Amino acid sequence: MNFFKRALLDRKLKKALSKNKCRLDSGIKGLRRETELTLEHGVKLHQIKILSRKLTIGAYTDIVSGSELHDVSSIGRYCSIAKNVTIGQDRKSHPLSWLTSHSGLVGLRQQLGGIAPHHDGVKQTSIGHDVWIGMDVLILEGVTIGTGAVIGAQSLVNKDIPPYAIAVGSPAQVVRYRFDQDIIDGLLASQWWNLSAQQLAGLPIEDPQQLLKQLNGSVAPASHPGQVVVRSKPFTVSHIDPQ
Repeated sequence: MNFFKRALLDRKLKKALSKNKCRLDSGIKGLRRETELTLEHGVKLHQIKILSRKLTIGAYTDIVSGSELHDVSSIGRYCSIAKNVTIGQDRKSHPLSWLTSHSGLVGLRQQLGGIAPHHDGVKQTSIGHDVWIGMDVLILEGVTIGTGAVIGAQSLVNKDIPPYAIAVGSPAQVVRYRFDQDIIDGLLASQWWNLSAQQLAGLPIEDPQQLLKQLNGSVAPASHPGQVVVRSKPFTVSHIDPQ
């Protein structure tokens, strides 16, 4: 794609995203050749690479520059992802049982030998709501990170992390939980992430126990804050109105 065509498409993309208060600083060059990306309201994606075939990112999530999204199908609302994070890294991209682990030669052998690409068996990673992922974290494919979890900087995550757990290390281990179990159960049951940022700002978010008292056992109704759907090949941008 030449410079002028890319510039025109980037301009079209930026305009479409701004209508939903979203941003994708890397533009179309940050998308793989065949990607379907769905963004809810207020998503901020800095200079990142999106290598996933189909990915949905929830409202108000912020992903800092240098991060790469590989085999990941969903990232929830209100997530904070620091720089240089890799999510959904293929576990078999460098097969140890072959003569060589060199990915380029492996790919050529698969092509010439009629061998099914190892990618065909890759499982998708899923990130819940309100997940905070620190700098330089590597999360392997097929992992589920529960809502409210925190992953410490430079951790390697190779297995599921429960909701509201704090996990650190290589491999990452749960060191503690953010709240007592009754608070965790209440927060998950409330589905508070369905509320808008404006609604949440009017609640005592600094005191989850008090917030649950105010909600009084009610469940936040499912919300659809509007979406932008970007397809990279052929390039299209469409809107799904709020419901």
